[in-house]
Amino acid sequence: MGAISVTECHIAFMDAITPVFCTIVPPHVLDKLARADDPAVSGPARRTLEADSAQRTRRRLTAVRGAVPSRAAATAGPTGKPDRAVHDCRHGTVLPGTKVRGEGSEPGRDATVNRAYSGLGATFELLLTAYGRDSLDGAGLPLTASVHYDREYANAFWDGEQMVFGDGDGEIFLDFTIPVDVIGHELAHGVTQYTANLNYYGQSGALNESMSDVLGSLVKQFTLDQTADQADWLIGQGLLAPRVTGVALRSMKAPGTAYDDDVLGKDPQPAVMDDYVRTNQDNGGVHINSGIPNHAFYLLAERLGGKAWERAGRIWFDVLTGGELAADADFADFARLTVAAARSRFGDGAEHEAVVKAWSQVGVPTTE
Repeated sequence: MGAISVTECHIAFMDAITPVFCTIVPPHVLDKLARADDPAVSGPARRTLEADSAQRTRRRLTAVRGAVPSRAAATAGPTGKPDRAVHDCRHGTVLPGTKVRGEGSEPGRDATVNRAYSGLGATFELLLTAYGRDSLDGAGLPLTASVHYDREYANAFWDGEQMVFGDGDGEIFLDFTIPVDVIGHELAHGVTQYTANLNYYGQSGALNESMSDVLGSLVKQFTLDQTADQADWLIGQGLLAPRVTGVALRSMKAPGTAYDDDVLGKDPQPAVMDDYVRTNQDNGGVHINSGIPNHAFYLLAERLGGKAWERAGRIWFDVLTGGELAADADFADFARLTVAAARSRFGDGAEHEAVVKAWSQVGVPTTE
């Protein structure tokens, strides 16, 4: 499996240029599972790594930075209503697969198809209702998802054009459509792609991942009509199989505590800059160090109270879509912009103070 790790390091550099393939389970986690003694765990993990590597290569060769040649884009138009299509890959890898449910059609017997359809809609509704954004591109982009991708495929991804969901291996991961925040997370990569287009490496890549965790969590909270103190702040709750000692893939409330398992390992996320992880894995730790801005957002939402998408989420969304966030921004750049955004939208009151306090608590400066 060492060869895959080397390949990932090379891909990390390329993905910094063309960030168009983003998975919910990072390669370093799958690499660990691929080394497991149990073939029921190692086999699917190895095949998932190989499938992901092939997809990254395909996207790297076809994508043009800043331009997205989407199958859906040709029919896009602002309508204020979702335009969803769910396809069934039938355990193959040809995308998008056979269309099995379109916008407005009734639910069928396949629960995975129904969950994917609902998750696309929930994400669309949050974007439109909370932020006035018509789909991922702001111009009514149709939302496409493919389910039952490959066999025992233990991941979900946004490939620059659409969502793809695996059924999981049944040993470590269950069906990837189960947590609505996973759906929201991956679709949020599309929002980032059409706005700040943050480079997928190092701190800018961690911000890319964190923005998806933030929006994914907000989709879940919006769907459940939860306040910040009612939310669990977990990403992927319900995704881990019963044999796993853990509750989710990540925790925004307590990074580093989502799982601690003999096979899966221990959640490596830091919550503060003093524990920042320097690594060549995971595109420079994009899924690892995202715990720091994740925790800053949680602290802000907790301090402000109420519905997190209304004030905390509004500030983060303003920065993502405001045009001032550079593609290679680091945590401090993002933090300074959130302080400015809080002041611009809410003045020098509680919101501004809470943003400064949140970043201070995780050790990220908000001044030059």
